Amino acid sequence: MLLSDNEKNVDIVNPYFCWNFRAKFFVQYFFRYKVIKQREIYILKNEKYIEHNGSSNIEDIIKENFNKTGSVLSFSFDSCANDPNILIKTKKANCIGYSAFLAASIKNRLAVLGLDDKWEVSHEVGEIYFLNENINKYFTSKFFKDHDFVVVRNKKTKESIAVDPALYDYLRIDKIVLK
Repeated sequence: MLLSDNEKNVDIVNPYFCWNFRAKFFVQYFFRYKVIKQREIYILKNEKYIEHNGSSNIEDIIKENFNKTGSVLSFSFDSCANDPNILIKTKKANCIGYSAFLAASIKNRLAVLGLDDKWEVSHEVGEIYFLNENINKYFTSKFFKDHDFVVVRNKKTKESIAVDPALYDYLRIDKIVLK
């Protein structure tokens, strides 16, 4: 069958884009994260992971460090270290390690750029809600009793950008919504 000139010019929609859009929509509209406590943020000591290139825009800083986190770490359901300086060597992390590495990396980047007086970073522990129902209580494994994520907050405007680096590494969903 021959295609007409009009049919040849029709763009084919990338199926990954469609799936990702649906996943992002689903997570951002039906899931909420509720903060229950904070963890201490580690200081990155390895010079290789302290160097940063790029913009001083907060969204760009987060994206750059998402990519760095995903390139250094691979997800594990096993017990893993939480200190990013150890994770650099072991390369395996769970949600705690992913968030510890991302929080340390973003905090360092803000300090290098002199933006730590404008933005603050916190490593949060929380519960995940689906349609206002805490889903953590439905899991019997201690692994799912809570979940770690990172919040970047503007000190002056109180704008918050909440991110889940483990979720980003798997589904490329860059922002989450706080309850």
